[in-house]
Order: sequence, then structure tokens, then C-alpha cells
Amino acid sequence: MALVGCGAVEGDRQSFQAMAERVAAIDIPLDPKAIGPGAASRQTAEAQGLRPAKFSPVHVAVLTPHQMWDARDVLSRGGSLALAEDKSEDGLRAAAPVVARAMVEQAVARTEAPMLRPAVVDMPPRVEGRMIQLGAYSSRAGAQAAWAQLKARASLSNLSPVFEGVEVNGRSLTRLKVGPIPVEAASALCAAAQVADPWCRRAG
Repeated sequence: MALVGCGAVEGDRQSFQAMAERVAAIDIPLDPKAIGPGAASRQTAEAQGLRPAKFSPVHVAVLTPHQMWDARDVLSRGGSLALAEDKSEDGLRAAAPVVARAMVEQAVARTEAPMLRPAVVDMPPRVEGRMIQLGAYSSRAGAQAAWAQLKARASLSNLSPVFEGVEVNGRSLTRLKVGPIPVEAASALCAAAQVADPWCRRAG
């Protein structure tokens, strides 16, 4: 065992003598094995000449920056920490609705409004032109039979027929028309359908 002294007691023989007596009173076994583990820790504070520690419960609280400012104001006026905590809690409860409303407004402001786009409707291309009359028949069935023969030609296969019922001089007729087709193609279509009548080109 080694003892290290300092110059704190130089010039004061009584203090040095008292310290020497306390050191001499320490019981040190000659056999190191006689000292069991934890022996030093089992010595009481009084046996070591130490002042017994006095413990008191410590109040630990987590405060927000705003609560810390409120607590400082209360304590500076001589109030207690409990009063400061009550005041800060009351302030937080009063401010909660305002804070919640502000957070909702910020969230709504960050939400982008949906962009409305015009609906896109696929419309078939409009063909400029006129309807061409290929013939007039005494019945609708006759007009349909005539179209079944005419559409076999390549130049007429992509056209749609129109069966129009009319009355001419007291007779009920069904006109067979196709189109619309460009005006400049009317003559070629009438020739392909082998219709030489002038009304084929003039039909509208």
C-alpha cells in the first residue's frame, strides 16, 4: 500500500498528527488473500471517516423551449417549479387548437389541386362531299339486292349504303345512295357503278 501526501498540512503539526492517526487506524491484513472481494465496499462511511450522504428525490421534467421560458418567468418572480409547469401546461392546452388548425391549413396548402383536363372524344374523320344516287327501286328489298351486287366492286366496297324511301308520281320508291364522297370523285364512282344517268353525278 502506498500513501501520497501533499503540502496542505505543512506548518500545522496538529492537522498532520490527526491525519497520521487516521491512516494508522486503517486495518490492513498482512495476508492479501485474507481480503475477500468486496471487502472495501462493505466498510461503512462512518468507519472510513466519511460524512454520510443524504439523498433526496430529484424531480426530472422534460420541458419544451416555451415551457422553459414560462418556468424562468415564474421562478424569477419567486414562484415554484410546480406552478410554472401548471402554467405551461395550461398554455399548451389553450394553444393546441390553434396549432392544429395551422398544421391543417399548411397541409391543405401543400396539396396540389387536381388538374381538370378536357375529355378527349375520338370522332371519326369527317369526309367532305355529297351522297351519290346509284338507283331507285320499287322496294327496299330490291335496293338491298342491287347493293349486294354493286359492293362487290373494289371501288365501292368501302362505302356505306343509304336506303331512302320516296314517293314519285304516286309511286313508292327506294333510292340507293352511297357517300359522302368528294365532288370530283362523283363521275368516277358513277362510272364504276355503271350508272350513266346524269342524276348520279348531280345527287346531293
